[in-house]
Parts: sequence; C-alpha cells; structure tokens
Amino acid sequence: MRKVSITGVLIGGIVDIVSSVILGIPFAIYVLFRLDLAQIPQDKIGPAVTSAMHANIPLYICELLVGMCCSVLGGYVAAWLAKHDELLNGTLSPCICVLIGIYSVASGKDSHPIYVQILLLIASPVLGLLGGQLRLMQKRVRMQQPQQ
Repeated sequence: MRKVSITGVLIGGIVDIVSSVILGIPFAIYVLFRLDLAQIPQDKIGPAVTSAMHANIPLYICELLVGMCCSVLGGYVAAWLAKHDELLNGTLSPCICVLIGIYSVASGKDSHPIYVQILLLIASPVLGLLGGQLRLMQKRVRMQQPQQ
C-alpha cells in the first residue's frame, strides 16, 4: 500500500486554502469598513487594507490564528481521506501552501514581515501534522469502543 494519498493531500491542501480565504473575508470586510475608501485611489485599496490589517495587532494575530486552524483542518481532512498513515498525509497536506509561500517570499509578493513568513513556512507542516494526529486519535478512540 502506498503511504502517501495524493488525493488526501491535495484535497486537504485545498481545504486549507479555501477555508483560510473564506474565514479571512470577515477580517478584510472589517478593515474595509474602518478605512475611508473615498480618500484612497482604486489601485491602492489592496495595499491599504493589508497595511491597516498589519497595523491592528490583535486583528492581525486573530487572522494568523484562523489561518493556522485552517492548516490543522486541512491536515485532518488529508488524514481522514487517506485512511492510513495519518501523520504523514496530514503533514504533507499544506504542501500547496508552502509552495505558494516560497514563491511569495522569493518574488517579494508576501505582505508579511520576513520573520512571520519563515515562521509560517515552518508552522504549516507542523499544523498539518497536528491535524493528522487529531484524526489518528479519533480513529483510535473509535477502535477501542465496544461493538454493539
């Protein structure tokens, strides 16, 4: 049996990205309402939102934490779909995020400070591993329950 479930890893990665985007929308909407959009040129709205988000430390930390929880979710989904080698498949689930992160860092398109970029690149597989661990623990508990 192959250890890596390509389907599980890809779908787990997609769940990570899509859930991060969807759950990040309320943060962006909040910042948009706080900005005076009439005073900002159309082409500068994106950078203004990013700048305002990074300036509000509690909001920025909440956004990062939500993204990290989404990485755990992606790892869980990858492990659940794989049905074997949960830790490996969970750890590999953020590979799409890591590749996008490396590209963003290399091209200078990432808006986070460099130390945050590096921490996120390291944290993503660890968080995916945590999701795989959660699935493995759930699987073990179900196997220990008496059959009726």
